[in-house]
Amino acid sequence: MSVKGGRYAAIWRPGSGTQWWRAGMTLDELKAQDTTYFNQGLRLTALELDGGRFTAVWRPGNGAQWWRTGMTVDQFKAQDKTHFDNGLRLTLLEVDGGRYTAVWRPGNGAQWWRSGMTGAEIEAQDQTYFNQGLRLTALSADGDRYAAVWRPGSGTQWWSRRRCVVDFKTEDAAHFADGLRMDFIEQEDNAVGAYRYPWKSGDSRNVGQGNNNAGGSHTGSQAFAFDFSMPAGTQIRAVRGGTVEWLQESQTTTYNPNAATTPSNTPFPGGSLQNWGNAVRIRHPGGFTSWYFHIQPNGVLVNVGDTVQRGQPIATSGNTGRTSGPHLHFQVQADSTNWGQSVAISFNDCQVPTGGDSVTSNNVWP
Repeated sequence: MSVKGGRYAAIWRPGSGTQWWRAGMTLDELKAQDTTYFNQGLRLTALELDGGRFTAVWRPGNGAQWWRTGMTVDQFKAQDKTHFDNGLRLTLLEVDGGRYTAVWRPGNGAQWWRSGMTGAEIEAQDQTYFNQGLRLTALSADGDRYAAVWRPGSGTQWWSRRRCVVDFKTEDAAHFADGLRMDFIEQEDNAVGAYRYPWKSGDSRNVGQGNNNAGGSHTGSQAFAFDFSMPAGTQIRAVRGGTVEWLQESQTTTYNPNAATTPSNTPFPGGSLQNWGNAVRIRHPGGFTSWYFHIQPNGVLVNVGDTVQRGQPIATSGNTGRTSGPHLHFQVQADSTNWGQSVAISFNDCQVPTGGDSVTSNNVWP
């Protein structure tokens, strides 16, 4: 559960037995309520602080439970060291205005926590711990800084931060289909799109088609694909960091479906990759792939296996394949190595453009 500015986000999973929750409590009210429930055999399973008020969830449990709020980082360190030495481990962590609220319950084995991390720092730290067999068990965002707890675990773990609601829904649907379920959720002050527009920062382009706009050909599997106006030879940039896993770059032919069929304007076979023209596919964290079509002959600037960063030039635009004029066809798919269903995404500051819009990139490199 997460509370931000009086708004609630929550996750429910299969379970049984008692569950109690209460919102808007003062500290004294939380202390009294927790004591009552503790004596009834209930323990804190979620705790949120929003505007000086507490929201909490209690479920059946037993054994020790200790919690404390309003701690400085030094107080938190000392308190955690004491509880760790007494066989307790962090189960909940909340940071608000630089002050720490935490809950400890009986546990054993390793536990690592770190606070004050930037987004890049927590991503790097998590990758290190993941490779060591640790998994995130608590996460808190305070402004643009993160605090997190890692404990021993195994198997798949995916997480993302600062997602717009469109990207959040798309990622959850994809992970759900892969047999994963949310473990915890945290609301942040400012969301950004998971992707940037695929051209250099400051330049504006028109959206020919996008997001299933009425009257367009982008329906069905291409419902969330985009056609961006782009003169031949325009630099194309990676919308997000990832790994190049497929490309084709030697095609020189074009078929214009809006012109008469002639010996020099002949349709490609149905299902042929020639319809895409020269193209690149990049795989991103979480199993998503971005696709870039109609690139210039020999206009691909990367190789299969290359790791690319967001904003890195990857190709130059062209007019190869099935196209009525120079442009970039772009789409994102969920964990797909073949042509398939495009998924809803947002760009920049949660922009979801559609046909007829003019949009400006903030895709900076380096």
